[in-house]
Amino acid sequence: MNDSQPISATSGGDTSGLILIHLTTSAARNAAEAEAISRAYDKYIFRARRKKRGTEWLTDDFIRKVHFGMFGAIWECGGTYRKTRLNIGVEPQAIREQIRLLTGDFLSWDDSTSTMPIVEVAARLQHRLTHIHPFINGNGRHARLITDIFFYARQHRLPQWPQIQLVTDGNEVRKRYMTAMKEADEGNIAELITFIDDCLEKSH
Repeated sequence: MNDSQPISATSGGDTSGLILIHLTTSAARNAAEAEAISRAYDKYIFRARRKKRGTEWLTDDFIRKVHFGMFGAIWECGGTYRKTRLNIGVEPQAIREQIRLLTGDFLSWDDSTSTMPIVEVAARLQHRLTHIHPFINGNGRHARLITDIFFYARQHRLPQWPQIQLVTDGNEVRKRYMTAMKEADEGNIAELITFIDDCLEKSH
Protein backbone atom coordinates (compact mmCIF):
# COMPACT_ATOMS: atom_id res chain seq x y z
CA MET A 1 0.00 0.00 0.00
CA ASN A 2 1.52 3.32 -1.08
CA ASP A 3 -0.03 6.74 -0.54
CA SER A 4 2.72 8.94 -1.90
CA GLN A 5 0.24 10.43 -4.38
CA PRO A 6 -1.96 12.63 -2.18
CA ILE A 7 -4.97 13.03 -4.48
CA SER A 8 -5.38 9.40 -5.50
CA ALA A 9 -6.22 5.95 -4.23
CA THR A 10 -3.66 3.35 -3.25
CA SER A 11 -1.47 2.21 -6.11
CA GLY A 12 1.27 -0.32 -6.56
CA GLY A 13 1.59 -3.99 -5.66
CA ASP A 14 3.11 -3.92 -2.17
CA THR A 15 0.92 -6.23 -0.09
CA SER A 16 3.09 -6.49 3.03
CA GLY A 17 0.83 -6.18 6.05
CA LEU A 18 -2.31 -6.98 4.06
CA ILE A 19 -4.95 -8.59 6.30
CA LEU A 20 -7.46 -9.41 3.56
CA ILE A 21 -5.12 -11.61 1.54
CA HIS A 22 -7.87 -12.48 -0.92
CA LEU A 23 -7.52 -8.96 -2.33
CA THR A 24 -4.99 -10.04 -4.92
CA THR A 25 -5.20 -7.07 -7.29
CA SER A 26 -4.74 -3.33 -6.86
CA ALA A 27 -8.29 -2.80 -8.13
CA ALA A 28 -9.69 -5.11 -5.46
CA ARG A 29 -7.67 -3.42 -2.72
CA ASN A 30 -8.68 0.05 -3.91
CA ALA A 31 -12.35 -0.99 -3.93
CA ALA A 32 -12.09 -2.41 -0.40
CA GLU A 33 -10.39 0.74 0.82
CA ALA A 34 -13.01 2.95 -0.83
CA GLU A 35 -15.77 1.00 0.92
CA ALA A 36 -13.98 1.19 4.29
CA ILE A 37 -13.41 4.92 3.89
CA SER A 38 -17.08 5.41 3.04
CA ARG A 39 -17.98 3.65 6.30
CA ALA A 40 -15.50 5.86 8.15
CA TYR A 41 -17.20 8.96 6.71
CA ASP A 42 -20.54 7.64 7.95
CA LYS A 43 -19.12 6.99 11.40
CA TYR A 44 -17.09 10.14 11.91
CA ILE A 45 -19.21 12.68 10.00
CA PHE A 46 -22.68 11.75 8.84
CA ARG A 47 -23.71 9.76 11.92
CA ALA A 48 -21.55 11.59 14.42
CA ARG A 49 -22.22 14.49 16.71
CA ARG A 50 -20.55 17.67 15.58
CA LYS A 51 -17.36 18.42 17.47
CA LYS A 52 -17.77 21.52 19.60
CA ARG A 53 -15.59 24.47 18.69
CA GLY A 54 -12.84 25.08 21.19
CA THR A 55 -12.89 21.56 22.64
CA GLU A 56 -9.91 19.21 22.50
CA TRP A 57 -11.42 16.74 20.04
CA LEU A 58 -8.36 16.59 17.79
CA THR A 59 -6.11 14.35 19.88
CA ASP A 60 -3.37 11.81 19.28
CA ASP A 61 -5.86 9.05 20.08
CA PHE A 62 -8.53 10.42 17.72
CA ILE A 63 -6.07 10.81 14.84
CA ARG A 64 -5.02 7.17 15.18
CA LYS A 65 -8.61 5.97 15.69
CA VAL A 66 -9.79 7.60 12.45
CA HIS A 67 -6.93 6.04 10.49
CA PHE A 68 -7.77 2.65 11.99
CA GLY A 69 -11.40 3.13 11.02
CA MET A 70 -10.33 3.77 7.44
CA PHE A 71 -7.71 1.05 6.99
CA GLY A 72 -7.52 -1.18 10.09
CA ALA A 73 -9.69 -3.99 8.68
CA ILE A 74 -7.53 -4.20 5.56
CA TRP A 75 -3.95 -3.41 6.64
CA GLU A 76 -2.07 -4.38 9.81
CA CYS A 77 -0.62 -0.88 10.09
CA GLY A 78 -4.04 0.79 10.35
CA GLY A 79 -4.05 3.29 13.23
CA THR A 80 -0.36 2.75 14.02
CA TYR A 81 2.26 5.44 13.63
CA ARG A 82 5.07 4.42 11.34
CA LYS A 83 8.39 3.32 12.77
CA THR A 84 10.34 3.61 9.55
CA ARG A 85 11.78 6.58 7.69
CA LEU A 86 10.15 7.64 4.42
CA ASN A 87 11.30 10.02 1.71
CA ILE A 88 8.58 12.38 2.96
CA GLY A 89 7.39 13.23 6.45
CA VAL A 90 9.17 13.80 9.73
CA GLU A 91 11.50 11.29 11.35
CA PRO A 92 9.57 8.43 13.03
CA GLN A 93 10.75 9.39 16.52
CA ALA A 94 9.41 12.92 16.02
CA ILE A 95 5.86 11.94 15.02
CA ARG A 96 4.24 11.97 18.46
CA GLU A 97 5.79 15.30 19.39
CA GLN A 98 4.76 16.86 16.07
CA ILE A 99 1.21 15.53 16.52
CA ARG A 100 1.16 17.02 20.01
CA LEU A 101 2.24 20.38 18.62
CA LEU A 102 -0.36 20.18 15.85
CA THR A 103 -3.22 19.40 18.23
CA GLY A 104 -2.18 22.32 20.43
CA ASP A 105 -1.98 24.70 17.48
CA PHE A 106 -5.33 23.49 16.15
CA LEU A 107 -6.98 24.18 19.51
CA SER A 108 -5.76 27.76 19.20
CA TRP A 109 -6.92 28.08 15.56
CA ASP A 110 -10.34 26.66 16.43
CA ASP A 111 -10.82 28.63 19.64
CA SER A 112 -14.06 30.63 19.89
CA THR A 113 -12.00 33.83 20.04
CA SER A 114 -9.95 32.97 16.94
CA THR A 115 -10.51 35.11 13.85
CA MET A 116 -8.74 32.71 11.50
CA PRO A 117 -11.03 31.95 8.51
CA ILE A 118 -12.47 28.43 8.39
CA VAL A 119 -10.77 27.52 5.11
CA GLU A 120 -7.40 28.69 6.41
CA VAL A 121 -7.81 26.51 9.50
CA ALA A 122 -8.66 23.59 7.20
CA ALA A 123 -5.65 24.28 4.99
CA ARG A 124 -3.26 24.50 7.93
CA LEU A 125 -4.70 21.33 9.46
CA GLN A 126 -4.43 19.35 6.23
CA HIS A 127 -0.95 20.63 5.47
CA ARG A 128 0.46 19.85 8.91
CA LEU A 129 -1.01 16.35 9.03
CA THR A 130 0.23 15.55 5.54
CA HIS A 131 3.64 17.09 6.27
CA ILE A 132 4.06 14.98 9.41
CA HIS A 133 3.00 11.89 7.40
CA PRO A 134 2.42 9.89 10.57
CA PHE A 135 1.40 6.61 8.94
CA ILE A 136 3.08 4.25 6.50
CA ASN A 137 0.22 4.80 4.09
CA GLY A 138 -3.16 6.47 3.67
CA ASN A 139 -1.90 9.84 4.90
CA GLY A 140 -3.49 11.97 2.19
CA ARG A 141 -6.93 10.42 2.47
CA HIS A 142 -6.71 10.46 6.26
CA ALA A 143 -5.81 14.16 6.29
CA ARG A 144 -8.74 14.92 4.02
CA LEU A 145 -11.18 13.05 6.27
CA ILE A 146 -9.86 14.87 9.35
CA THR A 147 -10.27 18.13 7.42
CA ASP A 148 -13.85 17.17 6.53
CA ILE A 149 -14.59 16.35 10.18
CA PHE A 150 -13.47 19.90 10.98
CA PHE A 151 -15.64 21.40 8.24
CA TYR A 152 -18.62 19.39 9.49
CA ALA A 153 -17.95 20.57 13.06
CA ARG A 154 -18.19 24.16 11.81
CA GLN A 155 -21.42 23.36 9.91
CA HIS A 156 -19.61 24.12 6.67
CA ARG A 157 -20.18 22.36 3.36
CA LEU A 158 -17.61 19.68 2.54
CA PRO A 159 -15.12 19.95 -0.33
CA GLN A 160 -15.38 17.75 -3.38
CA TRP A 161 -11.84 16.38 -3.36
CA PRO A 162 -10.67 15.48 -6.89
CA GLN A 163 -9.82 11.89 -7.75
CA ILE A 164 -7.04 12.32 -10.29
CA GLN A 165 -7.58 8.91 -11.86
CA LEU A 166 -11.12 9.96 -12.81
CA VAL A 167 -10.47 13.36 -14.39
CA THR A 168 -8.83 14.16 -17.71
CA ASP A 169 -6.48 16.73 -16.19
CA GLY A 170 -5.56 14.54 -13.23
CA ASN A 171 -1.81 15.07 -13.52
CA GLU A 172 -2.29 18.83 -13.59
CA VAL A 173 -4.54 18.65 -10.51
CA ARG A 174 -1.94 16.63 -8.64
CA LYS A 175 0.84 18.99 -9.75
CA ARG A 176 -1.16 21.96 -8.51
CA TYR A 177 -1.84 20.25 -5.17
CA MET A 178 1.81 19.31 -4.69
CA THR A 179 2.91 22.85 -5.55
CA ALA A 180 0.45 24.23 -2.98
CA MET A 181 1.76 21.82 -0.34
CA LYS A 182 5.37 22.77 -1.08
CA GLU A 183 4.44 26.45 -0.81
CA ALA A 184 2.85 25.67 2.57
CA ASP A 185 6.09 23.96 3.63
CA GLU A 186 7.76 27.34 3.07
CA GLY A 187 5.13 29.14 5.14
CA ASN A 188 2.89 30.33 2.29
CA ILE A 189 -0.54 28.76 2.85
CA ALA A 190 -2.36 30.91 0.25
CA GLU A 191 -2.14 28.43 -2.66
CA LEU A 192 -3.51 25.59 -0.55
CA ILE A 193 -6.36 27.80 0.65
CA THR A 194 -7.19 28.55 -2.99
CA PHE A 195 -7.06 24.86 -3.88
CA ILE A 196 -9.48 23.98 -1.08
CA ASP A 197 -11.71 26.93 -2.02
CA ASP A 198 -11.93 25.50 -5.54
CA CYS A 199 -12.87 22.08 -4.14
CA LEU A 200 -15.59 23.78 -2.11
CA GLU A 201 -16.91 25.55 -5.21
CA LYS A 202 -17.24 22.18 -6.96
CA SER A 203 -19.32 20.88 -4.03
CA HIS A 204 -22.17 23.31 -4.79
